[in-house]
Amino acid sequence: MSQLTLLLFLIIAVSLMAGFIILVLRKGISGVKVMLLGINITLLGGILAVDPNSNLGGFEYLIVLIGLIISIFGLVND
Repeated sequence: MSQLTLLLFLIIAVSLMAGFIILVLRKGISGVKVMLLGINITLLGGILAVDPNSNLGGFEYLIVLIGLIISIFGLVND
């Protein structure tokens, strides 16, 4: 049951990040701010991936990938 809850939480988080990317592309938010957010998300995912007590089943790498994608969008937006 806890794995299902975690999966739903991560799906919601990925959906919110995709919505954020669309919002950034439509509005004139600074690309540097978006790149900094992407770097922070990448670092968070990296810390979770390295932590031996983390048992998210590989979703840490998905968080890192989303952070990299957001950073790239920030670079393109700049």
